[in-house]
Amino acid sequence: MSLRVRKPGLFTTIQDLGRPGLGRWGVSPCGAMDPLALTLANLLVGNPAGAPALEVTAMGPELVFEKDTTLALTGAQLGATLDGEPLATDQAHRAQAGQQLRFGARARGARAYLAVAGGFGLSAQSFRDSVATDVEAGLGGLGGRPLKAGDVLELEPQPPFQARAIHDVWEHGYQPLDVVRFIPEQGSRLPPEALEQFVAARFRISPRSNRVGYRLEGPALPTETGGLQLSEPVAPGTIQVPPDGQPIVLMADRQTTGGYPRVGHVIRADVPRLAQLWLGDSVSFRAVTLDEARQASRELQTWLEKEARQP
Repeated sequence: MSLRVRKPGLFTTIQDLGRPGLGRWGVSPCGAMDPLALTLANLLVGNPAGAPALEVTAMGPELVFEKDTTLALTGAQLGATLDGEPLATDQAHRAQAGQQLRFGARARGARAYLAVAGGFGLSAQSFRDSVATDVEAGLGGLGGRPLKAGDVLELEPQPPFQARAIHDVWEHGYQPLDVVRFIPEQGSRLPPEALEQFVAARFRISPRSNRVGYRLEGPALPTETGGLQLSEPVAPGTIQVPPDGQPIVLMADRQTTGGYPRVGHVIRADVPRLAQLWLGDSVSFRAVTLDEARQASRELQTWLEKEARQP
């Protein structure tokens, strides 16, 4: 039995936690834009943290459950309903055979994650131990592409339903949504005033943004030597400054190396926060130390472990 796609939504893909560690071979890590939300969704349905789930972007799909299924939605609030009844995020639900999951207006955030008990691995193609969809390379997922109408996702046998809920997710993981912390680049080739102007500015997420990178529209930062340097490895959240002075924050589907100078790197704990910003949203950046970044990661991990122990 399966989950049938009636409408695919704007951009719905199968994602897990990606394929890190392959950059030396030019393989992008891909995976969930918001790894926190994907982890929480899997936790709610009893899956391993990195089990494959659906990443739903801004405007969701229309899905029909063809057997009783345990599911959970986390991340963005996209007006989800099950047979017309509102479906709460951050808790487990049981869908009955024949019920339809639909999405409505986007209320908060940009990306929701739909997990089902057992994950979506039966239908997805694996590459290097991950089924994460890489649209640029045509790898993973359903032939390396987003969902389309008529797709059928096979489901694992469903265990007995267990009610679970996670509370205050947005307070722990995403607030304040419009302020993102970063570690300034050491030895940056940008002029010294570039960092000062970056921290003082407020940017808008450009419509030209995607899973590869978020282009930021705002005051142009000063650059030197044409804004170019030797290509070096990049990380999730690397903030590059091309010759036009408009920063680019590299996201899940980023390339493995980059030659633009960097102003800094978004801290790991705030990558989910950035992933929940949508086109046109505004954001500012706050510089922190490496110790502060590590502390933020520890606090988030402590909260996650506490939630995982809940019955």
